[in-house]
Amino acid sequence: MTFTNILGSTVVVFLIVGVGCLARRTKMITDESEKGLMRLVISVLFPCFILSTVPGNPALQQSSVVALALGVGIVTAVLSFGICYWIGKLCGITQARGLNTFALATALQNYGFIPFPMIASIFPTEQGNQISGVLFVHNLGIETALWTAGIVALSGSFSGAWKRLINPPSVAIVAGLLINATGLYLYFPEFLMRVIQMLGVCAIPMGLILVGATLFGVIEREKWKTDYRAVGLAVLLRFSVLPLLLIGFAVCIGALEISPELKTVLLFQAAMPCATFPMLLAKHYGGQPRVAMQVCLVTSAVSLVLTPLLLTCWFWLLEN
Repeated sequence: MTFTNILGSTVVVFLIVGVGCLARRTKMITDESEKGLMRLVISVLFPCFILSTVPGNPALQQSSVVALALGVGIVTAVLSFGICYWIGKLCGITQARGLNTFALATALQNYGFIPFPMIASIFPTEQGNQISGVLFVHNLGIETALWTAGIVALSGSFSGAWKRLINPPSVAIVAGLLINATGLYLYFPEFLMRVIQMLGVCAIPMGLILVGATLFGVIEREKWKTDYRAVGLAVLLRFSVLPLLLIGFAVCIGALEISPELKTVLLFQAAMPCATFPMLLAKHYGGQPRVAMQVCLVTSAVSLVLTPLLLTCWFWLLEN
């Protein structure tokens, strides 16, 4: 695990995101085609990626590990939101300036499209699949917190929140865990698994391209008026304060020797920029998309340098 190795993986991820930006800029991806591609990724490719990673995953054989990964995802997401809300309010970000949107956008790290390809490129295939399987379960915990506490924070209502949890990726995670626990994957026809694996391999590059297309689309639509206080505070929280929370959980898990895969997942999460999804949530649930967009774009730009530096630091500290 070297800085050069991690930097190379980071650059690859952002280059693919750049391809998505270019595709949107040149109209190869339009508003309408973006929606169709998003449905394809969310409804087909990502579930196949999950079903090619979770069933047969030895890192998820113990129910205690599954429960811990799910619980840590929920707890860290809720605590991160509370920390960002409190510090944001303390630093003068008001509701009129999008305090709730700022808190949610800053608290929610990119827990999917960036860490998955980095894990795949840094670790050997078998180990990478085990870590990715645990990451899926951890992400289900984050999704649970997002579609409950996050939606309430933006809209002030629980309306429709729980229904949002029932989506193709979450269903695939639960199904994958059941298949893994019962051993049913041993009876799947080989041709079916090959189809699932081939479709699953497409999920991450397509997802990264869509991230780039979505970012460029938001930049085109939203007027850019920089809120320096919110952006600066978001960078500080995302790359210095919130990582301490995640590293604290990683240290405890490492000391208890429960799941080295979950510890690795938390190390990656502690080095991620802010997620893109809060931009869409802010738009649909009464938040301020402009705030979420600026927080996402600036932390993503900074992460090109800080993510490999932080990851190298976390692994050096916790593996020595």
